[in-house]
Amino acid sequence: MSGNAGFNILRDTLWGGGNNWLHNRSEDETYKLLIDSYHLRIEDEYTFRGDAGGLYADEDPVPHFRRFLRKAEKKEGVLPPWWTLEKKTACVRKGNTSNEWSCLHAAVEKSDIQEHYHDNTMPTQLRMLADEITGSNVMSPA
Repeated sequence: MSGNAGFNILRDTLWGGGNNWLHNRSEDETYKLLIDSYHLRIEDEYTFRGDAGGLYADEDPVPHFRRFLRKAEKKEGVLPPWWTLEKKTACVRKGNTSNEWSCLHAAVEKSDIQEHYHDNTMPTQLRMLADEITGSNVMSPA
């Protein structure tokens, strides 16, 4: 993603530069943002590409989310310095056992994100995080 000048300008404006958006957040907030970034990514992949994965393929979303987290772990600087295998397990557990907002077993749309965070820029920020993690923009040809 680093080669896209427009993306870099927007990221720097919203995130203050770099890909360290998660670094100064609590563990719980980081888990929630990773889950929401994943939610929006699979929603976008289904909506814009017709790709069904995880929940959208009538599959258990947990293995699909774990793959998303593995990609995040491979991207230097995306996850906070405190991230460990134990934190990854806690993040997955939050998404798998939550009956509230961060449930991996429920679909989330852009409007849900905007309403939940009371922030119309949050979908863009979560999409940028997913783009950093996956190395691609869902709006670009697959």
